[in-house]
Amino acid sequence: HAPGGRAAFAQAFKEAFDWEQGVEHINFYGATDLDVFRRICRERGVESTAQMERTFFERLAPALETRLAERPPTLFPNVGKILEILSKDWTLGLVTGNIEATAWAKLHHAGIAHYFSFGGFSCAHADRAEIARIALRASGAERPAKVFLIGDTPSDINAAKANGFVSIAVATGGFDFQTLEKSGADFVFQDLTDTGRVLDVLANGGVE
Repeated sequence: HAPGGRAAFAQAFKEAFDWEQGVEHINFYGATDLDVFRRICRERGVESTAQMERTFFERLAPALETRLAERPPTLFPNVGKILEILSKDWTLGLVTGNIEATAWAKLHHAGIAHYFSFGGFSCAHADRAEIARIALRASGAERPAKVFLIGDTPSDINAAKANGFVSIAVATGGFDFQTLEKSGADFVFQDLTDTGRVLDVLANGGVE
């Protein structure tokens, strides 16, 4: 969990365009930063352009960096241990609705950036399914035997389905276990504290 994101958005809007713009009304769970920016522009009756997006995100990253330095993000229980184990045998990448700069900033301040070497980010695309495709291409693996996408929103599940990945949903975000189950996840965990079950699902190629 990384605090300060909404305040960073408000600061970036002020610095980039002198807009007094909050994002309290927007549900960030499963959203992408690019989609959020474009939605705010639509609400204000402004046409988003590539230059505007660059201008905004150039200010969002340092605004969030400042807040992360003051209040570093915290990991959910057992996440660090799971990453340490998986990093020995798996290629780990990011599929995130954050832009690249803020995604790496969050991981660095949480102490887990070194586990990841590539990713798909919303500075490249607003759609999470396409972000997942970008991440797979960035991995350098042409035809991996099995790809798992672990996430905490229906958007993550849909992105996995669209790409033929196995989806593992974790109810530690803004969606509960039942909602994730109904969204069609291949596997749903309340959290990642059951190391054995997580590793079993991965080792068996998505078959329990």
